Parts: sequence; structure tokens; C-alpha cells
Amino acid sequence: MLSLTLVAAGLAIEVATGAETVAAQTVSKPLSANDLTILFPPPQNAADMANLIALSDLAGPTGSPQRLWSDEDFARFLANAENPERPGAPDSGVSRIALPDGVKNIKAWFVAGIRIDPGAPGLSNDIIAQFGRQPQIRLIVQPVTNGPDGFKVHDIAGHLIFSFTLSPPDPPLNGCAPFPRSKPDDETFKAIIRDVAALRDQLAAGTFGGVKVVTAGDLNVHPGLRGASAKPFRVALKAMLEKHLSPQRLQTMAVMGTRPPEPWIFVSMLKVPQAGLITVPGPTLDGMHVAQMLSFSGAKQVVPQPSTNNQNPITCRHAALQSPPQPTADRRGVSTSAFLDAKADDSRINEIVKIIADPKQSHFFNTDCVSCHTETAQPLARNVKNFTVPGVSNAVWPKENWNVRNFGWFPSFLHGGVAPTITRRTAAETADVVSFVNNQLLNK
Repeated sequence: MLSLTLVAAGLAIEVATGAETVAAQTVSKPLSANDLTILFPPPQNAADMANLIALSDLAGPTGSPQRLWSDEDFARFLANAENPERPGAPDSGVSRIALPDGVKNIKAWFVAGIRIDPGAPGLSNDIIAQFGRQPQIRLIVQPVTNGPDGFKVHDIAGHLIFSFTLSPPDPPLNGCAPFPRSKPDDETFKAIIRDVAALRDQLAAGTFGGVKVVTAGDLNVHPGLRGASAKPFRVALKAMLEKHLSPQRLQTMAVMGTRPPEPWIFVSMLKVPQAGLITVPGPTLDGMHVAQMLSFSGAKQVVPQPSTNNQNPITCRHAALQSPPQPTADRRGVSTSAFLDAKADDSRINEIVKIIADPKQSHFFNTDCVSCHTETAQPLARNVKNFTVPGVSNAVWPKENWNVRNFGWFPSFLHGGVAPTITRRTAAETADVVSFVNNQLLNK
């Protein structure tokens, strides 16, 4: 009887130990920055396009005949880009984006980057209290053409933002309608995080192309998208997107384009019931104007001048579609226009861009587009003392005055070629994302 008891006890210990081993094997290691902020290598010639994901080939969930970027949404995106301002809005002096004919074909658009974010517009407690939390997958898309004029990556970019939220949302706080507070669909988003971790583990094991790839380290072009692993990993990424995304989740878009060779014009868009995809007045502008422009040849480089609110306590009040908009007199903040359109010493420039690059202080609703797209390139181009870009490989710093990419590909008209680009703001946002995902979603 004693021996049977001991044998049974021993068997129980073995079973328990085995269960613990299996459990340990299913626990994912913490994710790194490159796992959640994925930059494709920019194509330098037509042959490189084989390693990219074409928007024309990106379908909805398995078995769905519909593209993720539908014909209707693509057409409205183009129309809004070329004619963003609303009827009756006074002329702001902003030029209109000029889209070449070649980029008006969806076959010209490719995924330049993927950002997996558990909480827009930010992950601080203060921002979540005001806006809620909206998990997203954001596709950074850019047009590439190869026609009679040769191979060209265009100085144009779009954001396609797919959201994962629960209905109904929480009601807006006082004065913040029509924007409700988002309720995150964390259970659905956890499945995405598990798949991201699985891809990371497969890369490390040499599943893609027979080479073992480590993704840890500073943000850079994703190491799995280079060399022997590039094509099979690209196929796996495409499959992951098609598994989790649907056209119905695509509710927000943005575009940056030029009237060549300049200026650069920024426009945001939102899909609303009945009206469809509309342009959104700039949250830091006057409540009427949609587009903001950066020009290095005009009397003013930033038009319209923003009235930011990134030095006040976080609030859901702003100037986008709210009636009345947040009064300019109530806003207090900084923007890069302070040194683009005026003189400022290195100390002041560092002070300004530190605020803009901090996702706990600055976000889409209190900081203008031009500021977020110039906070790294401009200090680097000006050789500002003591300016650093932590968390980003030097190989992808925006080193030219005209590079307004946050995350994507910059075609240099001075030096030729196409430069991969990641900014300090992107790295700071990614650091918050990595911390939140590892602590709140992974293995939960």
C-alpha cells in the first residue's frame, strides 16, 4: 500500500512537472520594439518590389473577396487628398496635393511599415481618462511606380488605421462631443499579440529562410525583412494582417503629399455614418481648416500657424469637429514653427522637440502634424547641440532638411535613392507600446 502510494505520488509529481514544462513552453518572452514597429526596406529598384506587400493584393479575412482598402475608400482617399478643405472655408494659403496619375491606381501602393499599438491616442493614464483607449494596427503606405518615366518611390504617404474597440463606446466627456471614449477590445487584440510573438519566435528559430534572426535592439528596418528570411517572412506578415484586419475596421486615414517639389501638405480623414470618409479639421488649428503645410520657400514655412495645447493638463477638448472648438486663448503649447518661422537657440529647440516627442504630453489632438513630422529631422539638419535620438539606429535617422517622414521611406531628390526613416517620436511611442503590451496583454 505504501509502495503504491509512493508510486502514485511519484507519478503525480511527474505529471505536475510535465504540465509545468508545457506551461513554461507556452509563455512568450517579452516583445521588443522591432516586433511591434515593423519597417520594410525601401525599394531601390523594380526587383525589390517583390519583397513588399501590395495594397491591391491585401484581402480581408480568409475567404473574403473584398480588399482591405476598398475601391470606395481608395477613391475617397484620393479625392480628399486633392481637395481637402470644406466648402465655405476661407483660403488659408495652403497648396493642394498634386497626385501624379500613376499613384491613382491602387496597384501603385505598398506597405512601407506596420505599427501595432494597444492604445491611441496615447497610453498614459491621463490620456486614457480623457479619450479612452483604442487599439490599432496602422499601415504606413506609399506609392511606387515603374512606368515610362522609370522606377520611382513618390514623396507621398498614407496612414490606414484599423481599430479594435467594443460597442457601445463610453460617452464623451463634457464639451468633447462628437468624440466618445473608446473601449478597447483587448481579447481580440491579445490574439494579434500572440501571433506577433509567434512570428518573433519563428524568426529566432530559423523558420523563415533557414536563418536565425534576432529582432531585439534599436528600431531599424526589420531584420527579418532582409536577406534569406525576407520573402517568407513577408508572406507570414501578409497572412497575419489578412487574418486580423477587415475593411470594417478601417475607420481613420491620413495623407501627406506634395505639389512637387514642395510644399508638403498634411490631411487627416475620418469615416462617419452616412457621409463616409470625410476630412477632419486640424485639432490645433482654428476649427475650420483641414490641411497644414510646410514650405521652405515661402515667407512662412508653417501654414496655418498652429495653436498647440501640449503644455496644459491633458484634455479631450480641441478644434476638430467640436462645437464650439476649444478657444485658442485656452491653449498653451509648443510647436516646431517656433524655430522654423523664427530664431531659436539650441537650448530652446531641444526644449520644444523634447515636449513634442513625448507621447505622454503630445498627441494627435494637441500637437500639429508639421511638428510631429519635423521634431527629429530639423534638429539633425541644424546640427543642434545635445540633440539625441535614443532607441533608433543611426542608419534610419532623417538626415535631410526635406525629410518629413516619421516612419517610412524618403526619396532624396538631392542624393538619390530612398532612405528608410524612423524618428525619436516614433521610438518614444514604441517604447510605451512595448511596455504596455508586455505588462498588460502578453501571456494574459
